[in-house]
Amino acid sequence: MKGREKVKKSVLLIALVLIISVAATGCGSFDFEETGGYIVTPKEALEMVGEGAILVDAESPEDYGLAHIDGAVNIPMSELVVNEPYKNMLAPASQIKQCMGAAGISETDTLLVYDNTSNMKAARIQWTLNMYGNFNVYVVSGGFEALKEKGAETTMVARELPETTYNAGDTQKSLIVSLDYLKTQINMPEEDTVIIDTRSYEEYMAGTIPGSVHIEYVWNNYATGEYKSARDIQITYIDKGIKPEMKIILFCKTSVRAAQTYTALKDAGYQDVRIYDGAWLEYEAVENPEPPSESTPPSPQDAS
Repeated sequence: MKGREKVKKSVLLIALVLIISVAATGCGSFDFEETGGYIVTPKEALEMVGEGAILVDAESPEDYGLAHIDGAVNIPMSELVVNEPYKNMLAPASQIKQCMGAAGISETDTLLVYDNTSNMKAARIQWTLNMYGNFNVYVVSGGFEALKEKGAETTMVARELPETTYNAGDTQKSLIVSLDYLKTQINMPEEDTVIIDTRSYEEYMAGTIPGSVHIEYVWNNYATGEYKSARDIQITYIDKGIKPEMKIILFCKTSVRAAQTYTALKDAGYQDVRIYDGAWLEYEAVENPEPPSESTPPSPQDAS
């Protein structure tokens, strides 16, 4: 019996070593870009604030007024979108300039954006500013709760900065796709191009864009609500066949959850990540004009 137990222990030890080896080397043969540059930990964020970076609270004015991190300015995600013809679409450059300038933010400021919604709103603001050429923007992983865990003080007192001028750059067309472009991919798919549905499993099963792969945005987070490490994101997506050199098109209901995945993938070194901004609302309205069945399950993130 003792001999058998030794054999079992040896087999288990060998299996464990193999698993660790695969985890350590599994992404090594893929052509990832340099990782980082999109997400910061709460600890890093607080250190950067000490060096002059600006904390931005992405929640509504009402939630900001109830409690926010001391020193944060409020730029609600809702002010950087338009809701016509579909909800939560990219706002024009003029609106971005007005909103950011009124908040006292210039394009040269280092911004640390946080939320209390699984990194979704902060990521959407990041993608929006990236769309107009500003990449000096970071999402604070885990947002409000994670910052508090690291000792950040909260307050109800608003921080107001003097109004300034915000200059929006050229539109980054490599970060967005239109419905016409999407249709081309559906009808004549390009090699190494993948469409990812970041919605819930229930939404995906109720109807999705043809050929899309389902990878729900929540898989980008640990149970704590913080983003997974770049290494863990790489492993998660490589396991689904998503290689770093692929052209990746993301969508959800209104491209807020898609933005959360955009941030995760770009931080993990994926090269070409784009958002279909019209999202499922546009696609369903154009391609399936009949109203959805009453049996279709509602989205748990109804506005995203």
